Amino acid sequence: MPRMSCAHKMSANKKIERVDTLMTFLKSATQQQMSAKLHDVWAAPQATITEARLLLTLGANPESLYKDDYGHKTLMDRVDSGTVCDKCVVKFNDFLEYAGVIYEEMCEQTPINIVRGRKCTSGLLPLCMDGGGMRGLVSVVCLLFASRRILGDETLVNYFDWLIGTRIYWCDLLQRNPSMFGKHACSFLFSTGSMLALSTANGRTLSECFFLYWNMKRQIFLEGSTMSRLLGDQVSVQTRNIEKVLSDCFPTETFQQCDRRLTVPALDISMAPARLHIFRYGETHLIVKMGGNLSDQVVRKKPIVRPGE
Repeated sequence: MPRMSCAHKMSANKKIERVDTLMTFLKSATQQQMSAKLHDVWAAPQATITEARLLLTLGANPESLYKDDYGHKTLMDRVDSGTVCDKCVVKFNDFLEYAGVIYEEMCEQTPINIVRGRKCTSGLLPLCMDGGGMRGLVSVVCLLFASRRILGDETLVNYFDWLIGTRIYWCDLLQRNPSMFGKHACSFLFSTGSMLALSTANGRTLSECFFLYWNMKRQIFLEGSTMSRLLGDQVSVQTRNIEKVLSDCFPTETFQQCDRRLTVPALDISMAPARLHIFRYGETHLIVKMGGNLSDQVVRKKPIVRPGE
C-alpha cells in the first residue's frame, strides 16, 4: 500500500472543511461527546493537531489518550503510515505531554472559594478585552480557562463592573441600524474587542462568545491582497457583512440599559479626518472624545427598541 502524506499537507479548503465540521459538532456537544471525539480524532489519518487543540480548549477530557498508552501507540502508527510527519509529530507529542495537566487545571481542580455575586465595596473592577482580528479568540480562551479554573464555570465576567472593548479595527457600519447605540450612531469604525464587550454585556457565555467570534471569521476577515482591498470592493463587502453580524447578534437591543458600565471605542468615519468617539454606557453621562477634546453629553435611559422604531 502506498505511503500516505501528512495531514498538514491537505489543501487549505479541505482543512477548513474539517475544522468547520468539528466546530458545528462542538456547538451542541456534551463534555462526554467531546472526549469521545478527541479519542477518535487522534487516530483519524486526516486529523491535524488543530482539531485536538480545539477539543481540549472547549472541555474534552484527554484521559483516554493515556489509558494503555493509547495516545503514544496511535501516534506512532500514524507516523509509520505517513499521516504525521517529523515536524508534526513534535506538536502531537507536546499535546500528549501537556494536555492532561491543562485539563486538570481547567476542569478538575477545586474552584476557589469566593462569595458568589460579591461586588467591589469601593471603586470599580474593569475588564478590558482586546481584539486584533482573529487574535481576539486568545482573549476568549484565556477568560474561559481562568473562569473554569477559578470558579468552575463560565461566570467570571459577571464579577466585573466595567466592560471595555479595545483595538479599533472594523469597517463602516450602523448606517441602517442606528438604534443599537441611539442617536449618537452614524458611520463608525468599531473594534473586534468591542464585539466581545458587547456580547458579554448582552449576557452571552464565554463559550458562546468563542463560537460567535469563530463564525465572524469568514464574514468579516476576508482573504485578499492589499491591492484587492485598495482597488476592489472588499471593504464594501465587509461593511455589509458586519452589519449582518450585528443584526444577528443584537437584533433588538440597545445598550443604554446595560446594568454595568460599558465602554466602546469607535471612529466616526463620516468626516475627514476621522474622529475618535468613546461610548460609555451604564452611567448618566456619555463621555465623547472628539478631535482630542472631551465633552460630557447627557444620555437618557431609553427602553430597548427594535431597529427602525
